[in-house]
Amino acid sequence: MFPKRYCYSAKLAITLIIIAAAHPTSSNAFKQASYVKRKVASNAVDHASTSITSFYSPQYVAKTTESFKLADLFWLQANVMAYCDNDQSAVQKLAFHRPTASLLLGYNGTSSNSSDQVLPFPTNRVQYVGVVVASGATAQDLLDCIKTTSASFVTSSTTNCNYSWTLDCDTFEPLAGRQFTTSMIMCAVSRHLSGEPVLGRDDIDDETISYLLVETSSKLYLIQKLPIDNQMHDTYQENLNRFRQEWSRRPFQYSGAVNIEIAITVVDMLQRLVSKNGEEPKDNRRIRLLDPTCGSGSFLAAAAQLWNSNNHQNESLDIVGIDSNFKCSDGASKNFCKLFGLERISEEEDSRGKRWTVSGVDPQSELPIRTAIYCGDSAELLSSKSLDGEFDCVVSNLPWNRNTFEYKQETSNCKSTEIITRIAEVVKPGKPVIVVSGSNDPALSFNAKRTFKELGFDIVGEVTIPPAGFSLPESGKKKNTVASDRQTNRN
Repeated sequence: MFPKRYCYSAKLAITLIIIAAAHPTSSNAFKQASYVKRKVASNAVDHASTSITSFYSPQYVAKTTESFKLADLFWLQANVMAYCDNDQSAVQKLAFHRPTASLLLGYNGTSSNSSDQVLPFPTNRVQYVGVVVASGATAQDLLDCIKTTSASFVTSSTTNCNYSWTLDCDTFEPLAGRQFTTSMIMCAVSRHLSGEPVLGRDDIDDETISYLLVETSSKLYLIQKLPIDNQMHDTYQENLNRFRQEWSRRPFQYSGAVNIEIAITVVDMLQRLVSKNGEEPKDNRRIRLLDPTCGSGSFLAAAAQLWNSNNHQNESLDIVGIDSNFKCSDGASKNFCKLFGLERISEEEDSRGKRWTVSGVDPQSELPIRTAIYCGDSAELLSSKSLDGEFDCVVSNLPWNRNTFEYKQETSNCKSTEIITRIAEVVKPGKPVIVVSGSNDPALSFNAKRTFKELGFDIVGEVTIPPAGFSLPESGKKKNTVASDRQTNRN
């Protein structure tokens, strides 16, 4: 496995998150999803494809949270949300803020009334959400657009013609050919807005409209910010925060463990896709999840937490984890027991290898938790069909072997290829598989995306961590030190 300390080094190693649909058929709903065609090969922001089409079909934008490196993953999560709501519109990347790795996401609405529109933006992953009321490639285009559409600006519930408003700005990148200052464009915009500006924070009330001027390298957007309702998610978020804290204090910690925020986001997408694709929602449905390279159990723990905290269908979750490293499989079972206050009810060893079984009831959700963790070769265990049937979903942090000679010498029969091949044999038709992999370097014989395609999978989505174009901020102190050393050497 690839040590975590290198994942966050200045070299910014590339991590790939790939979502695939197993054994697609002609009736597979994944094929109908518009974002299947929108795979991110270069992760470049295509400004040309993100223009506003019509203000009668509103466009919405959202800025992702400052996540250091996970913005592309949040973008993929938004696309999964759109697909699971039977929405064929893809969420687009409009701009990228390099210092914080935040994305400006764009989405073409399907309803003319913003209050009726269901937006595919996860509320815990965005800083703000707004509806675009005007846009332009130049400052003058923006002002002309504001004049044209000023009659249909207000989308809030207020009926008062003398409504009040605030105006702020957010710059992702300076507009190409920019010949104005921020204060100049804000003054010009404010002169064209109806209503009265709010002069003090004490004057802001529920009827006050919040406008935001968003600047990108290709376009200016004037948006009206929409309220983000977090109340229904408060309990869910509290449980997640508690889970993060407990997980940070787990008894067994492994250097190659996947980042817990990646695990939470990946499992959230997995849960949405399982509920969406294939069967109709049923109460008391049994979902089987497999992680054939479970390590210390990050994905397993996140799955148990999210399924139980965000479960509206009373789905019971059966979890199976496998790892060839005895310390990892043993440690994963201990982590599970500690996290959920359970006890290992059995420890067995047979032809399949050593197995720990953890079972009980989650004290928070009162839903059952059943987990079996094996120590053994996952490819062999899966090929022997000894894990009691097929699985509804699979998640895996594939062995990277970045620190071994094998990384440059992998053959077509490498361990990662074997694991994916066996996954294809045990996952149900059309069900989702999400893997974390190393770089898809064409020079290497193992390429996760190519392997999935050769086995008949549909690639539903792919992102890299960190996003393309992201770089760590340079340290001025280090630069000054180097310059000082050079000056000293010259003297």
